This record gives sequence, structure tokens and C-alpha cells, in this order.
Amino acid sequence: MEVTLDLICSEIAGLLSKSSIIESLVFKPGNASRYQDINSVKFRDILESAIISEESYKIACKRGFYSDRPIYDLLYRSIYISKIIDVNFSIFGTEISLLPLAYSSVLAYNLDSLISMSTQVVRSLDRDDSKWFSNSLNELKLSYLGTLSSMDFRNMEETLWNVFMYSSNEDSLIRNIVRNYEYSIEVYNIIRQNPCKDFENNIQTAFIRILSKVPDGLIYRKFGARVALRVSDYASKLPECPSQSDLYEFNKFLVSNKYNPGSTADIIATGLALYNLDKWYEKTRLNIRLPLPRGCDRIYK
Repeated sequence: MEVTLDLICSEIAGLLSKSSIIESLVFKPGNASRYQDINSVKFRDILESAIISEESYKIACKRGFYSDRPIYDLLYRSIYISKIIDVNFSIFGTEISLLPLAYSSVLAYNLDSLISMSTQVVRSLDRDDSKWFSNSLNELKLSYLGTLSSMDFRNMEETLWNVFMYSSNEDSLIRNIVRNYEYSIEVYNIIRQNPCKDFENNIQTAFIRILSKVPDGLIYRKFGARVALRVSDYASKLPECPSQSDLYEFNKFLVSNKYNPGSTADIIATGLALYNLDKWYEKTRLNIRLPLPRGCDRIYK
């Protein structure tokens, strides 16, 4: 059973890491990608960070099977290892978002059950997780990730769920998580519906749509609400399937002002994770049976 669990969690971790890599391969205005580095992030940073995070996702998957806690010590693990081996850890928001999915993945039987279980996990995040989350922020030393207008949660004694609830008022990525991955589900639906008849263009369309509806959390933290709204307004004027010319002009505006829609990129990476996991469940869920921990039940359809 341990061998089977190890293999399943390796597959899931690979899919989650792959989601960050795919997200970084697609040109998205203002973001680092294979087409451009930006002021704070290089394309190589994202690839190296995704490699480091894969093992954390695998450990989270195994812990979820046994209901072992905490979860966000694994975020600290990824950041700590990246510093030891001289990697600029650049998927902080993505790993925050993906760890509850990794933790819930092995006992879920399809995408709907995964989201439902992940939502329960997020709501149960406790003070121990909050401690590890704070340690992660302190390790990164990025002040704009750790403060809100109302508090500094690098030194809070609240449960992590309460921290997330506070932060969701000003951070689009955290709002996505506490709203049951609402925006990433929209990304997943856009990719699946294929409105632009091209995988990469569908991802770009999802990026523009989310950014136009939801002011980016990273831009909000670094530059304030007025700038975040200005960027969203620009995105809202682009066509549903933007041309490369549209995207390059938007990119020029963002890069020249050092506006990085990093939280929106994290939402996209999470949507890609849902898309990849959905295909994985369709392919494997009836072929693999694991003995369930006591008190658990799984219904296959």
C-alpha cells in the first residue's frame, strides 16, 4: 500500500509542479515567462522553484491520506531549501494555493470532491499553520507580502484561516482560496471550453478575464488600489481572445511601470492544476484502489 501511495502522490505532485511550468511557458503581460524576465523574477526562477516545490506537494499528498498536520511547514520547507541551494523562490503564492489541493488530492475521486475537500482543509487551518506561514514570510523578507492596512500577520497569533479571511479583503489570490477556488475554476472552465481554439491563447484569455474582473493582489500591495484598478480597467478593454499585438501593448505598459500581476499568475497556475488533475482523475480514479484510513469513505461514480 505504501508503494502505491508513493506512486500516486508522485503523479499528483508532478502535475502540480507541471502547472507552474506551463503557466510560465505562456506569454502573459507583465509576468516572467520564457519570452521575458521582469524586474523581480526570472523565467529560470519559476522553473527552479517548481522543481523544489514538487517534493513538498508529494509530502502534503501523503499527509492528507493519513490526516497528518500541519500543512504550511511544507511552504517553509520549499523556501528554506531554495535559499540553501541559491534559488530565488518565485512561486510563493502558487504553493500557498496548491498545498491544500495536494493535501486533499488522494482521497478525492473527481474535481468537485477535490475542491470540496480542499475548502474544508483551508477552513481548518490552525495556529500551527499560521506560525509556519509567518516563518515563511519572514524567511522571504518581502514586507509587502506580510502586511495589510489593518495588520501585520507575520507575527499574528490567529489561526491561518482567520489570517486568510483578513487578507482576502485585499489579496486576490487569498480571496480565490477562501472562495472555494472560484477564480481558478473560471480559468479551468475557459481552458476546457476552448473559446480561442488554441491552448496558449485560452490561457492568455483566462489571464485577461480574471485580471479585468479582479484587481491583482500583488499590484495592490505594492502600488495601492488606484493602480490595481487602473490595470484591471486596461485589461477589461481587451477583446475576449486578444491578439499578440494587444498583449504586447499591454505588456509594454505593465513592464515599463514595473507592474507585475503576480497574484493573477498564481490564480492561472492553480486553474491549470485543476485542469491537469481533472484529466488525471478521469484517467485513473477507477483503476486504483487504496485502503482508506479509518472513518473515511469514498464513492466512485
